[in-house]
Amino acid sequence: MKEQNKNIILYATIAVLLLLLPLAAMTRGIVNVDFHEVVLFLVDPTNPQIAPIHADVLAYMRAPRFVLALLAGGTLAVTGAVMQALFRNPLADPYFLGISSGAALGAVLMMSANITVLAGFSAVPLGAFIGAGLSTFLVLWLTHRYGEGKSFMTLIAGLGIHAVCSAAISLIISLAPNSRTVANISYWLLGSLERSGWDKNLYLASIALPIIVFFLLRTRILNLMLLGDIEASTLGYRLEKSRSRYIFLCAMAVAMVVYNAGIIGFVGLAVPHIARLLVGSSYERLLPVCVALGAGFLAWADVFSRLALENGDMPIGIIVSLLGSPIFLHLLLKRKRV
Repeated sequence: MKEQNKNIILYATIAVLLLLLPLAAMTRGIVNVDFHEVVLFLVDPTNPQIAPIHADVLAYMRAPRFVLALLAGGTLAVTGAVMQALFRNPLADPYFLGISSGAALGAVLMMSANITVLAGFSAVPLGAFIGAGLSTFLVLWLTHRYGEGKSFMTLIAGLGIHAVCSAAISLIISLAPNSRTVANISYWLLGSLERSGWDKNLYLASIALPIIVFFLLRTRILNLMLLGDIEASTLGYRLEKSRSRYIFLCAMAVAMVVYNAGIIGFVGLAVPHIARLLVGSSYERLLPVCVALGAGFLAWADVFSRLALENGDMPIGIIVSLLGSPIFLHLLLKRKRV
């Protein structure tokens, strides 16, 4: 009974925080909007009682930015939890296989070359997709070619690919033709939701949401992966194909997050652990909580990133680490004492 009451309180707290999010996310910033106008906007965006300038700020800046924070946070948290199951490694995160650095390299190449369209597609997201796919393929190939599929070799290969891609990004920045290009790339790599837009959100949602739903429907397989291949085979499951498929899906989802928001660390590593401390290790409960916690945490972090500086935004990657690390360490130490 006590456990049930604790779960009710937990889910109620998460629900309240998520309900308060739109109000906090849309009222505060360089241009402050009245609480009353935000409520009117959420009910009817065309309401004439909303000041025209505030209506534009809400419709084209605050609302798409808020939606991007929810999508990116939920995606990073879910893919982080999935990667931890795939490799049975608590330190795994969405960037575990060099996915983020590969996606970032592909996007930075397009940005530095001022390529906007490639083969009929928007060049930057296509570059992120190609970069993420190639880095993931190389890591898996190196693991199977030289490490006999061992997870330790996967980690080493991922670190190697990450180092190569990071060096290439640094080289591109050092050879950039002007300081504006350097500033844009550097700020984006630190993580930022500033350039959000409905078109970008649509790209991300069309890829990330189906992948999240897919994983929510495959929680039984994820639980089996925690047992290991040998134990799963005794139950009639062969996990090799599922593992490769899940890695590919994680890579595609993370590539879109990197394209939209840059590299945002910590969320994919820490949120699954926080959720695990709250609801246990079963993926039937873990993944839904990861979606809510990841989305809510990144959205709240974005609110603080807009309030941290008087005339601008602090990169959200910095805020995420500053806010999340103490919470994560507190929960771990509390569990250790128990």
